[in-house]
Amino acid sequence: RQYRPHLDMDPEKRPLISDPREKSIIPPRLRAIWRTDYFPCIPARYVLAIMSCLGFLNVYALRVNLSVAIVEMDNSTATVHRSARVFDWTASQTGWILSSFFYGYIFTQIPGGWLATRFGGKWVFGIGVVMTSVFTLLTPLAANHSVWLLVAVRVLEGFFEGVTFPAMHAIWGRWAPSPERSRLSTITYSGPYLGNIISFPLSAVLCQYGFDGGWPSVFYIFGALGIIWFILWIFTSSDSPSTHPRISLKEREYIESHLPPPQQKLDTPWRAIFTSPAVWAIIIAHTCQNWGFYTLLTCMPTYFQQALNLTLGGSRSIVMNGVFSAIPYTLFAIMVVLGGQTADFLRAKQLSTTIVRKGLTIAGFLFAATFLLLCGYFGTNTATAVTFLTLGVGLSALSQAGFNINHLDIAPRYAGILMGLANTAGTIPGIAGPQIAKLIAVTVSTSCCENGKVYSHPPFGIASS
Repeated sequence: RQYRPHLDMDPEKRPLISDPREKSIIPPRLRAIWRTDYFPCIPARYVLAIMSCLGFLNVYALRVNLSVAIVEMDNSTATVHRSARVFDWTASQTGWILSSFFYGYIFTQIPGGWLATRFGGKWVFGIGVVMTSVFTLLTPLAANHSVWLLVAVRVLEGFFEGVTFPAMHAIWGRWAPSPERSRLSTITYSGPYLGNIISFPLSAVLCQYGFDGGWPSVFYIFGALGIIWFILWIFTSSDSPSTHPRISLKEREYIESHLPPPQQKLDTPWRAIFTSPAVWAIIIAHTCQNWGFYTLLTCMPTYFQQALNLTLGGSRSIVMNGVFSAIPYTLFAIMVVLGGQTADFLRAKQLSTTIVRKGLTIAGFLFAATFLLLCGYFGTNTATAVTFLTLGVGLSALSQAGFNINHLDIAPRYAGILMGLANTAGTIPGIAGPQIAKLIAVTVSTSCCENGKVYSHPPFGIASS
């Protein structure tokens, strides 16, 4: 069935194109008011970039808050001892809790990309975030019931969050004009690392000073913020420029002139996808990058606490732990945006997209491998460890303007599906990384360390070589 766009009028008598497939939950009386430019100086595509950045900030805050809170939830590592219950978990149970998220996350990558490509990414992305927030609110209740119910809740969080990256890639496949592809995408994908920056120290502060006995407040605060974001997302986003009620005609024409012409029917070319060398290059690069990223994400707070024995006032401090864990991601968030600006600048200077993407990917991997090796051998105190980890994690962000955007270069219509495939393989390190970290370490405790040394991640070295 073919649809004809409706021609509507806003209060300023400007024609606005809308699509009858886009069902609005805004009451008709408010719709005319809402159609006016609420950010007249900000193009609609940049409003989308900012809102999606905040969405990813939320999902990563929801993902990593447990990495900090678990230090205070486990009786063997707790330092604050407030009124909230602590648990006598074994090292094996702790490992299951930290990795359980990825068991759900891995199953919805490809379906999320397919759904967003077929039906639009606005609701797929939004529902993924809000359902993750709901299950985060249930985390304290599940933990107090049993360890395995907590594991089940984390699996469900991962299940719903798994659709977010593929859905966002599908949205940018319809929104990002080719001259601004790197810039817009890296604004969006700086959100996860801003989430790390905020979540690590804020979770630590809530563990020590929060309500309901400390660590439960971590999950209540972040879960509530995710629901608030979802309400804003409903009113500020759209699947494509043609269905956006507030976009200017000039901006819409600019975007659509730099995108492939739309097709009425999208049959996914699975054979071409699985036989494409470029697709497999993206998958391998994504998996290698995620190995180091996920292992550090889940193990860094425990590493700082047990290997470096962070002190404040003569005792271990969960707050200092959170602050130090956030420092590497501060540089990462800055570099991921600068990397996107650099990529578009180089492409505008007639440097080929292939050279730009490969160059930034290799540079990011080389920096990560070099500084993680230096941390392994020389990071024997807090200052040097934080310095090397910050440089390794931060400069690895250059690769985000390489392989992580390449889906939009090679197949913008199917970018969501390609991201789903790559992120499916890239989720395996989230499951295996923390467990293999313990096998690599000679002296195994509950941290990812060896006699105060963080180990270098093999896939980073393999990829960079």
